[in-house]
Amino acid sequence: MAAGGRTSAKFTAAEIAMAESGGSQFALSPTNDYGYWQINGGHGPALATYNPIGNAKAAIAISSNGTNWSPWTTYVTGAYRGRC
Repeated sequence: MAAGGRTSAKFTAAEIAMAESGGSQFALSPTNDYGYWQINGGHGPALATYNPIGNAKAAIAISSNGTNWSPWTTYVTGAYRGRC
């Protein structure tokens, strides 16, 4: 992955991004979540960004390098499954 992160987590990461934003780089939720992985604005502009690499790096950091996806509701509910 260009942004880093565990190779074994890339498929799950892609499915979560599709579930969170529909694959839209410029997705913005009513609750101030930005980009592919819908990173909340509370994380600051360095992480909550529309920049694809920055948004991916934020997801890697927040998910503890792809080992904990529980911060994403679509993961917790299972809504991410089958998106890719």
